[in-house]
Amino acid sequence: MTYPLGYLYPNEFAQPLQWLPVLFSYSLLISGADLLLVALIAYLFNKLKRTVPVLLIVGLAFYTVVLLGPLADLRNPDRAVLLFSHPHLFPTAENPGLALITLQGAVLWPLGFVLAALFTLLYFAPANYKRYLSTRNPFYKLLSLGVKSRTPFLNAVLKILAVVALIPLAFWAVYPATLFTMQTALWIWRNWQTLLPMYFADTFVVATAAAILAMWIYGIKKVGDDINGILLIHGAASISVVALLLAQVAIWNAQYGGSPYIQVIDQVASWITPVVMLYLVTFILSLIAVRWRAVSLVVPFTGVAAALLNKWNIIVRAQYAQRSGLTFIGPAEDVIAHELPVMIGIVAFGIFLSIVLSILFPAEGHD
Repeated sequence: MTYPLGYLYPNEFAQPLQWLPVLFSYSLLISGADLLLVALIAYLFNKLKRTVPVLLIVGLAFYTVVLLGPLADLRNPDRAVLLFSHPHLFPTAENPGLALITLQGAVLWPLGFVLAALFTLLYFAPANYKRYLSTRNPFYKLLSLGVKSRTPFLNAVLKILAVVALIPLAFWAVYPATLFTMQTALWIWRNWQTLLPMYFADTFVVATAAAILAMWIYGIKKVGDDINGILLIHGAASISVVALLLAQVAIWNAQYGGSPYIQVIDQVASWITPVVMLYLVTFILSLIAVRWRAVSLVVPFTGVAAALLNKWNIIVRAQYAQRSGLTFIGPAEDVIAHELPVMIGIVAFGIFLSIVLSILFPAEGHD
Protein backbone atom coordinates (compact mmCIF):
# COMPACT_ATOMS: atom_id res chain seq x y z
CA MET A 1 0.00 0.00 0.00
CA THR A 2 1.65 3.24 -1.11
CA TYR A 3 -0.89 5.99 -0.43
CA PRO A 4 -0.50 8.56 1.11
CA LEU A 5 2.98 8.33 2.65
CA GLY A 6 4.91 5.68 0.79
CA TYR A 7 4.78 1.98 1.57
CA LEU A 8 2.65 1.04 4.59
CA TYR A 9 1.31 -2.16 5.98
CA PRO A 10 -2.51 -2.01 6.24
CA ASN A 11 -2.63 -2.12 10.04
CA GLU A 12 -0.30 0.89 10.25
CA PHE A 13 -3.06 3.16 8.95
CA ALA A 14 -5.25 2.32 11.94
CA GLN A 15 -2.53 1.88 14.54
CA PRO A 16 0.61 4.00 13.97
CA LEU A 17 1.57 3.63 17.64
CA GLN A 18 1.91 -0.04 18.53
CA TRP A 19 3.18 0.71 22.04
CA LEU A 20 1.12 3.30 23.90
CA PRO A 21 2.91 6.44 25.16
CA VAL A 22 2.30 5.30 28.75
CA LEU A 23 5.42 3.22 28.22
CA PHE A 24 7.27 6.54 28.43
CA SER A 25 6.03 7.10 31.99
CA TYR A 26 6.92 3.75 33.44
CA SER A 27 10.29 3.92 31.73
CA LEU A 28 10.93 6.84 34.10
CA LEU A 29 9.74 4.91 37.17
CA ILE A 30 11.99 1.98 36.29
CA SER A 31 14.74 4.26 37.59
CA GLY A 32 13.55 3.02 40.99
CA ALA A 33 15.23 -0.29 40.22
CA ASP A 34 18.47 1.58 39.51
CA LEU A 35 18.21 3.51 42.78
CA LEU A 36 17.74 0.27 44.70
CA LEU A 37 20.69 -1.27 42.85
CA VAL A 38 22.92 1.66 43.85
CA ALA A 39 21.67 1.52 47.45
CA LEU A 40 22.29 -2.23 47.77
CA ILE A 41 25.72 -2.07 46.15
CA ALA A 42 26.65 0.89 48.36
CA TYR A 43 25.58 -1.09 51.43
CA LEU A 44 27.52 -4.18 50.36
CA PHE A 45 30.73 -2.18 49.86
CA ASN A 46 30.13 0.14 52.79
CA LYS A 47 30.14 3.26 50.60
CA LEU A 48 27.94 6.36 50.37
CA LYS A 49 26.45 5.54 53.78
CA ARG A 50 24.53 8.79 54.19
CA THR A 51 22.87 8.47 50.79
CA VAL A 52 21.58 4.91 51.25
CA PRO A 53 18.42 5.89 53.21
CA VAL A 54 17.31 8.36 50.52
CA LEU A 55 18.14 5.90 47.74
CA LEU A 56 16.07 3.20 49.44
CA ILE A 57 13.05 5.42 50.07
CA VAL A 58 12.81 6.91 46.56
CA GLY A 59 13.87 3.68 44.86
CA LEU A 60 11.30 1.52 46.67
CA ALA A 61 8.54 4.07 46.03
CA PHE A 62 9.18 4.16 42.28
CA TYR A 63 9.71 0.41 42.01
CA THR A 64 6.50 -0.32 43.90
CA VAL A 65 4.30 1.43 41.34
CA VAL A 66 6.29 0.60 38.21
CA LEU A 67 4.11 -2.38 37.32
CA LEU A 68 1.15 -0.03 36.84
CA GLY A 69 2.78 1.05 33.58
CA PRO A 70 2.92 -2.31 31.79
CA LEU A 71 -0.59 -3.13 33.02
CA ALA A 72 -1.94 0.19 31.74
CA ASP A 73 -0.17 -0.42 28.44
CA LEU A 74 -2.29 -3.50 27.79
CA ARG A 75 -5.09 -3.02 25.28
CA ASN A 76 -7.51 -4.54 27.81
CA PRO A 77 -6.26 -3.32 31.21
CA ASP A 78 -9.31 -4.85 32.92
CA ARG A 79 -7.78 -8.24 32.12
CA ALA A 80 -4.43 -7.34 33.71
CA VAL A 81 -5.16 -9.66 36.64
CA LEU A 82 -4.70 -12.60 34.24
CA LEU A 83 -0.99 -11.81 34.24
CA PHE A 84 -0.90 -13.19 37.79
CA SER A 85 -3.76 -15.71 37.78
CA HIS A 86 -2.79 -17.33 34.45
CA PRO A 87 0.90 -16.55 33.92
CA HIS A 88 2.38 -17.80 30.65
CA LEU A 89 5.66 -19.01 32.09
CA PHE A 90 6.18 -22.13 30.00
CA PRO A 91 5.53 -22.83 26.31
CA THR A 92 2.44 -24.82 25.40
CA ALA A 93 0.98 -26.14 22.16
CA GLU A 94 -1.51 -23.27 22.07
CA ASN A 95 0.98 -20.61 23.18
CA PRO A 96 4.57 -21.44 22.20
CA GLY A 97 7.43 -19.42 23.57
CA LEU A 98 7.61 -17.30 26.71
CA ALA A 99 5.88 -14.01 27.50
CA LEU A 100 8.56 -11.60 28.69
CA ILE A 101 6.02 -9.38 30.47
CA THR A 102 4.86 -12.44 32.42
CA LEU A 103 8.39 -13.32 33.49
CA GLN A 104 9.08 -9.73 34.50
CA GLY A 105 5.67 -8.96 36.02
CA ALA A 106 4.61 -12.23 37.62
CA VAL A 107 8.02 -13.48 38.77
CA LEU A 108 10.84 -10.94 38.84
CA TRP A 109 8.85 -7.88 39.97
CA PRO A 110 7.25 -9.60 43.02
CA LEU A 111 10.59 -11.18 43.92
CA GLY A 112 12.42 -7.86 43.64
CA PHE A 113 9.71 -6.03 45.57
CA VAL A 114 9.62 -8.50 48.47
CA LEU A 115 13.41 -8.56 48.78
CA ALA A 116 13.76 -4.76 48.52
CA ALA A 117 10.88 -4.11 50.95
CA LEU A 118 12.28 -6.59 53.49
CA PHE A 119 15.75 -5.07 53.15
CA THR A 120 14.31 -1.58 53.71
CA LEU A 121 12.30 -2.68 56.75
CA LEU A 122 15.30 -4.36 58.34
CA TYR A 123 17.66 -1.50 57.44
CA PHE A 124 15.46 1.02 59.27
CA ALA A 125 14.33 -1.41 62.00
CA PRO A 126 16.77 -0.32 64.76
CA ALA A 127 15.96 3.35 64.14
CA ASN A 128 12.24 2.64 64.25
CA TYR A 129 12.68 0.81 67.54
CA LYS A 130 14.41 3.90 68.96
CA ARG A 131 11.45 5.96 67.77
CA TYR A 132 9.17 3.54 69.61
CA LEU A 133 11.16 3.95 72.82
CA SER A 134 10.97 7.74 72.59
CA THR A 135 7.29 7.98 71.60
CA ARG A 136 5.80 4.66 72.79
CA ASN A 137 3.88 4.55 69.55
CA PRO A 138 3.14 0.85 68.85
CA PHE A 139 3.20 1.50 65.11
CA TYR A 140 6.94 2.17 65.27
CA LYS A 141 7.41 -1.05 67.21
CA LEU A 142 5.58 -2.88 64.44
CA LEU A 143 7.84 -1.31 61.83
CA SER A 144 10.91 -2.35 63.80
CA LEU A 145 9.97 -6.04 63.41
CA GLY A 146 11.27 -6.55 66.92
CA VAL A 147 14.85 -5.65 65.92
CA LYS A 148 16.28 -3.53 68.72
CA SER A 149 19.81 -2.88 67.50
CA ARG A 150 22.15 -3.41 64.57
CA THR A 151 23.96 -6.69 65.21
CA PRO A 152 26.41 -8.75 63.14
CA PHE A 153 23.56 -11.18 62.43
CA LEU A 154 21.35 -8.36 61.10
CA ASN A 155 24.18 -7.11 58.89
CA ALA A 156 24.67 -10.64 57.53
CA VAL A 157 20.97 -10.97 56.72
CA LEU A 158 20.96 -7.58 55.01
CA LYS A 159 23.96 -8.54 52.87
CA ILE A 160 22.29 -11.79 51.79
CA LEU A 161 19.09 -9.94 50.89
CA ALA A 162 21.10 -7.33 48.97
CA VAL A 163 22.99 -9.89 46.89
CA VAL A 164 19.86 -11.86 45.97
CA ALA A 165 17.82 -8.72 45.22
CA LEU A 166 20.40 -7.50 42.72
CA ILE A 167 19.28 -10.15 40.21
CA PRO A 168 15.59 -9.22 39.69
CA LEU A 169 16.35 -5.51 40.02
CA ALA A 170 19.00 -5.71 37.29
CA PHE A 171 16.51 -7.38 34.94
CA TRP A 172 13.94 -4.67 35.62
CA ALA A 173 16.48 -1.90 35.09
CA VAL A 174 16.68 -2.81 31.38
CA TYR A 175 13.15 -4.17 30.92
CA PRO A 176 11.80 -1.60 28.39
CA ALA A 177 14.99 -1.70 26.32
CA THR A 178 14.80 -5.50 26.33
CA LEU A 179 11.29 -5.28 24.89
CA PHE A 180 12.50 -2.91 22.19
CA THR A 181 15.44 -5.04 21.11
CA MET A 182 13.45 -8.30 21.12
CA GLN A 183 10.57 -7.13 18.92
CA THR A 184 10.91 -7.32 15.15
CA ALA A 185 8.11 -5.08 13.85
CA LEU A 186 9.49 -1.57 14.33
CA TRP A 187 12.34 -0.72 12.01
CA ILE A 188 14.20 1.84 14.13
CA TRP A 189 14.34 -0.35 17.23
CA ARG A 190 15.40 -3.34 15.16
CA ASN A 191 18.28 -1.33 13.75
CA TRP A 192 19.35 0.49 16.94
CA GLN A 193 22.45 -1.52 17.88
CA THR A 194 23.40 0.51 20.97
CA LEU A 195 19.85 0.68 22.36
CA LEU A 196 20.22 -1.68 25.33
CA PRO A 197 23.41 -0.21 26.91
CA MET A 198 22.35 3.35 26.05
CA TYR A 199 18.96 2.88 27.70
CA PHE A 200 20.60 1.36 30.79
CA ALA A 201 22.86 4.42 31.16
CA ASP A 202 19.94 6.77 30.44
CA THR A 203 17.89 5.22 33.25
CA PHE A 204 20.76 5.83 35.66
CA VAL A 205 20.67 9.51 34.69
CA VAL A 206 17.00 9.70 35.76
CA ALA A 207 17.66 7.67 38.90
CA THR A 208 20.57 9.79 40.12
CA ALA A 209 18.76 13.02 39.20
CA ALA A 210 15.79 11.95 41.37
CA ALA A 211 18.16 10.97 44.18
CA ILE A 212 20.05 14.28 44.10
CA LEU A 213 16.80 16.28 44.20
CA ALA A 214 15.53 14.11 47.08
CA MET A 215 18.77 14.78 48.97
CA TRP A 216 18.24 18.50 48.64
CA ILE A 217 14.72 18.12 50.01
CA TYR A 218 15.99 15.90 52.82
CA GLY A 219 18.84 18.27 53.63
CA ILE A 220 21.97 18.46 51.55
CA LYS A 221 24.20 19.12 54.56
CA LYS A 222 23.06 15.88 56.19
CA VAL A 223 24.31 13.91 53.21
CA GLY A 224 27.65 15.69 53.16
CA ASP A 225 30.36 14.65 50.74
CA ASP A 226 28.60 11.34 50.02
CA ILE A 227 26.55 13.16 47.38
CA ASN A 228 29.72 13.41 45.32
CA GLY A 229 29.50 9.72 44.56
CA ILE A 230 25.97 10.13 43.19
CA LEU A 231 27.08 13.14 41.14
CA LEU A 232 29.92 11.13 39.61
CA ILE A 233 27.55 8.28 38.74
CA HIS A 234 25.24 10.85 37.14
CA GLY A 235 28.10 12.31 35.13
CA ALA A 236 29.39 8.91 34.03
CA ALA A 237 25.91 7.83 32.93
CA SER A 238 25.40 11.10 31.03
CA ILE A 239 28.63 10.93 29.07
CA SER A 240 27.99 7.24 28.35
CA VAL A 241 24.65 8.13 26.76
CA VAL A 242 26.39 10.79 24.65
CA ALA A 243 29.02 8.32 23.42
CA LEU A 244 26.45 5.63 22.60
CA LEU A 245 24.12 8.04 20.79
CA LEU A 246 26.94 9.43 18.67
CA ALA A 247 28.14 5.89 17.95
CA GLN A 248 24.65 4.94 16.79
CA VAL A 249 24.42 7.92 14.43
CA ALA A 250 27.79 6.90 12.97
CA ILE A 251 26.56 3.33 12.49
CA TRP A 252 23.40 4.51 10.73
CA ASN A 253 25.37 6.78 8.41
CA ALA A 254 27.79 3.96 7.58
CA GLN A 255 25.02 1.44 6.92
CA TYR A 256 22.30 3.54 5.30
CA GLY A 257 23.96 6.75 4.11
CA GLY A 258 22.68 7.62 0.64
CA SER A 259 19.83 5.06 0.80
CA PRO A 260 16.09 5.82 1.07
CA TYR A 261 16.20 4.66 4.70
CA ILE A 262 18.31 7.64 5.76
CA GLN A 263 15.31 9.99 5.40
CA VAL A 264 13.43 8.09 8.10
CA ILE A 265 16.56 7.82 10.25
CA ASP A 266 17.05 11.58 10.03
CA GLN A 267 13.62 12.10 11.61
CA VAL A 268 14.84 10.36 14.76
CA ALA A 269 18.47 11.48 14.53
CA SER A 270 17.41 15.14 14.33
CA TRP A 271 16.43 14.97 18.00
CA ILE A 272 19.73 13.39 19.01
CA THR A 273 21.66 16.67 18.58
CA PRO A 274 19.74 18.60 21.30
CA VAL A 275 19.70 15.49 23.47
CA VAL A 276 23.50 15.23 23.25
CA MET A 277 23.86 18.92 24.08
CA LEU A 278 21.67 18.56 27.19
CA TYR A 279 23.57 15.49 28.34
CA LEU A 280 26.87 17.30 27.92
CA VAL A 281 25.52 20.18 30.00
CA THR A 282 24.41 17.89 32.83
CA PHE A 283 27.75 16.03 32.62
CA ILE A 284 29.75 19.25 33.00
CA LEU A 285 27.49 20.52 35.79
CA SER A 286 27.82 17.25 37.71
CA LEU A 287 31.61 17.61 37.67
CA ILE A 288 31.43 21.26 38.74
CA ALA A 289 28.98 20.34 41.54
CA VAL A 290 31.57 18.05 43.11
CA ARG A 291 33.60 21.19 43.83
CA TRP A 292 30.77 23.71 44.30
CA ARG A 293 27.89 21.96 46.06
CA ALA A 294 25.24 24.58 45.23
CA VAL A 295 25.49 23.67 41.54
CA SER A 296 24.17 20.20 42.35
CA LEU A 297 20.68 21.69 42.72
CA VAL A 298 20.66 22.39 38.96
CA VAL A 299 21.90 18.93 37.97
CA PRO A 300 18.60 17.05 38.50
CA PHE A 301 16.73 19.43 36.20
CA THR A 302 19.25 19.29 33.35
CA GLY A 303 19.51 15.52 33.72
CA VAL A 304 15.76 14.96 33.69
CA ALA A 305 15.31 17.35 30.76
CA ALA A 306 17.86 15.39 28.71
CA ALA A 307 16.35 12.05 29.68
CA LEU A 308 12.78 13.15 28.93
CA LEU A 309 13.72 14.33 25.45
CA ASN A 310 15.78 11.22 24.79
CA LYS A 311 13.15 8.77 26.02
CA TRP A 312 10.37 10.49 24.08
CA ASN A 313 12.47 10.25 20.93
CA ILE A 314 13.31 6.58 21.53
CA ILE A 315 9.97 5.33 22.79
CA VAL A 316 7.33 7.42 21.02
CA ARG A 317 8.85 9.13 17.97
CA ALA A 318 10.78 6.02 16.89
CA GLN A 319 7.48 4.20 16.51
CA TYR A 320 6.43 6.57 13.72
CA ALA A 321 9.18 5.03 11.60
CA GLN A 322 7.10 2.21 10.17
CA ARG A 323 8.23 -1.37 9.75
CA SER A 324 9.25 -0.89 6.12
CA GLY A 325 11.85 1.66 7.21
CA LEU A 326 10.74 3.94 4.39
CA THR A 327 7.88 5.84 6.02
CA PHE A 328 7.65 8.21 8.97
CA ILE A 329 4.14 9.11 10.16
CA GLY A 330 3.67 12.24 12.24
CA PRO A 331 2.46 12.29 15.86
CA ALA A 332 -1.07 11.20 16.68
CA GLU A 333 -1.99 14.01 19.05
CA ASP A 334 -5.34 12.47 19.94
CA VAL A 335 -3.65 9.29 21.18
CA ILE A 336 -1.05 11.23 23.16
CA ALA A 337 -3.71 13.50 24.71
CA HIS A 338 -5.74 10.45 25.72
CA GLU A 339 -2.73 8.85 27.40
CA LEU A 340 -1.47 12.00 29.14
CA PRO A 341 -3.59 11.67 32.34
CA VAL A 342 -2.46 8.07 32.78
CA MET A 343 1.16 9.01 32.17
CA ILE A 344 1.05 11.82 34.74
CA GLY A 345 -0.96 9.75 37.21
CA ILE A 346 1.56 6.89 37.30
CA VAL A 347 4.51 9.21 37.95
CA ALA A 348 2.52 11.23 40.52
CA PHE A 349 1.66 8.05 42.40
CA GLY A 350 5.35 7.18 42.61
CA ILE A 351 6.15 10.64 44.01
CA PHE A 352 3.28 10.39 46.50
CA LEU A 353 4.48 7.00 47.71
CA SER A 354 8.00 8.34 48.20
CA ILE A 355 6.54 11.00 50.51
CA VAL A 356 4.67 8.32 52.48
CA LEU A 357 7.77 6.17 52.81
CA SER A 358 9.84 9.17 53.94
CA ILE A 359 7.38 9.49 56.85
CA LEU A 360 7.56 5.79 57.71
CA PHE A 361 11.34 5.65 57.31
CA PRO A 362 12.74 9.14 57.93
CA ALA A 363 16.19 9.34 56.41
CA GLU A 364 17.62 11.15 59.40
CA GLY A 365 16.65 8.24 61.63
CA HIS A 366 18.84 5.55 60.15
CA ASP A 367 21.57 3.82 62.09
